[in-house]
Parts: sequence; structure tokens; C-alpha cells
Amino acid sequence: MAAKGTQAKADITKKILETFSGSFVYGKEIRIPYIEDGVEGQIKITLTAAKVSVSNEENSLEEKMVSFKNSSESQENMPQEPTEEEKERLKMLLEKLGI
Repeated sequence: MAAKGTQAKADITKKILETFSGSFVYGKEIRIPYIEDGVEGQIKITLTAAKVSVSNEENSLEEKMVSFKNSSESQENMPQEPTEEEKERLKMLLEKLGI
């Protein structure tokens, strides 16, 4: 029995090699050469079949970015200094620990 995704990986590899001039297979990697700012480099790609399939929700990344942005904004509004109650709790904890 072939490993999961073997045919799909072969088909995708073939398409990448056809699409990017000079690309080649190196071990289990696909290498795509490029020149950026006069310097040669390579992008390497490895293909792995996912163990669990997930849905590709159209706006999920955008929604996550908005959610992250909102959470970081709320953190900015949090007080930076501990409250008096927090200071007292910390003092009691340190005393109990003998510190």
C-alpha cells in the first residue's frame, strides 16, 4: 500500500517543476532557484500529506487577523502597573514562601 498522498504529491511536484524554470528535486525537497538583488538563492518546498483534513473557509484568515487585532488592542488598554490588591497578594505569597 502506498503512503497517503503519494499520487497527489507526485502530481503537485510535476506541476511545480513545469511551472518554475530551473526547479529540481533534491532528496525529498523541491528546490526553486531565484535571483534577488543580484544574489542567487533557492526556495525549498517539502510536501507532506495532512493527517486530518480541514475546511478552507473563505474568510477564516481575515477573521482570525481581526480577532487577533482586537485582542492586542484590548491588551494595550490594560493597566501596566499592579493594583494595590495585587501588590498585597504578592507580598502575602512571598511571606508564605519565606522569600
